[in-house]
Amino acid sequence: MRFIVVGQWQGSASSRAMRLADGAAAVAADLPRAATTTVDVPTGAGDRLDTAVARYTSVLTVAGSVAEEAAVATEPVLVIGGDGSSVLGASVLVGADTAVVRLSGSSGFRALNRAQPVAAETAALRLLVDRPTDLFPDLPVVPATSVVVAGTRGTESAEAAALDRAGITHLDVDAATPDALRAAVDRTGASQVFVHVDLDVLDPSEVDGLLEPVPFGIDGAALVALVQAATAGRRLVGAALTGFAPVDPSRAVDDLGVILRVVGALSTAARTA
Repeated sequence: MRFIVVGQWQGSASSRAMRLADGAAAVAADLPRAATTTVDVPTGAGDRLDTAVARYTSVLTVAGSVAEEAAVATEPVLVIGGDGSSVLGASVLVGADTAVVRLSGSSGFRALNRAQPVAAETAALRLLVDRPTDLFPDLPVVPATSVVVAGTRGTESAEAAALDRAGITHLDVDAATPDALRAAVDRTGASQVFVHVDLDVLDPSEVDGLLEPVPFGIDGAALVALVQAATAGRRLVGAALTGFAPVDPSRAVDDLGVILRVVGALSTAARTA
């Protein structure tokens, strides 16, 4: 498996960006160096350029860098680091026969509105399946019926209704059992799968280093079981693991046990597909 690490901090940045960079670096330290590539995050906050996406220029640059690295890989790719928007560039790995499974505490389907720009991570799934043509024009559009979202809680009724209208299967945290997820992926008819794990799918008691912890999530063992269910019997073409943001680098080690088990489950799926 190839690893693309997002979040090498360059110059001045917000504490949020620094925490994400620290999280990416902590995970990268346990990856095989010869199989790992680091993508730098641009200096500065970025410009929305009158789009519906805050910091659009920065998000676009990172997406392009990830896409460039992923496109030339000769084996499955795991993108690690950054927030949920890191998955955008990795979408170049998603083909016509690929199911996209998002394991996250949030749907990532926030509506896009130029009058009120949103952070890309809150609309990452929307940007993959239902975006204006001028946003991320070099990235593929993922069919909504190929997408399964699992592990969510507290989804606003408007977002849930939008998911239903789009035809996206979504399982909240109580419904997201391995059997239910496996069945949902089966219904897509895909023979390949791409898995996005945003760590806010976990309960805050499992991982301390979350930017916006969402209570009543799943534990590490349940997350590994969901990864295994999502990938069972299918070729894993790629994956992303996002949202690790330790408050202090010295505390990252406390969370790495859970995170590396997830990395291990994805790596195993990549080898056995």
